[in-house]
Amino acid sequence: MNTKHNRQDLHSFLSQHPSIHPERRAAAVPIMQALQKERGYLNDAAIEEVAHLTGLSTTEVEELATFYTLIYRYPVGRHVVQICDSVCCSIRGADELLVAAEKYSGVPLGAVTPNGALSVLPSICLGLCDRAPAALVDGEGLGPLNKVGLEALLRSLGEED
Repeated sequence: MNTKHNRQDLHSFLSQHPSIHPERRAAAVPIMQALQKERGYLNDAAIEEVAHLTGLSTTEVEELATFYTLIYRYPVGRHVVQICDSVCCSIRGADELLVAAEKYSGVPLGAVTPNGALSVLPSICLGLCDRAPAALVDGEGLGPLNKVGLEALLRSLGEED
């Protein structure tokens, strides 16, 4: 997918609407996704770019970016494992999985492994309650998870180049 082309399409779409049009706020998320796909995460310059394209303030864009758990405001690994820590998953063992993930990956939650391969993030409700405890692995739902399966997954992802 050509993200530069997608950003141009979004900019064109936005330019056709007055700045108070409600679609401008809704369009911020796809713009953030396109920039993240291109850059890996949204730094402050990307937030300013989204604000410029949408006519929103940088504060409004920051609010949106920090609300959505699939938008990253800091560098992440080539593979991202988001472990759900909501009530349903927590009751079924997610808290222990998060502790185990730190042990298996060798870095704190939210950090990037030294080889840049992996980040493990806690995430509020992934909508996979029927598969609790669940995770998103590079955007794909997985569950139910256990410590053995998680260790194998993290080892596999962490060894990839």
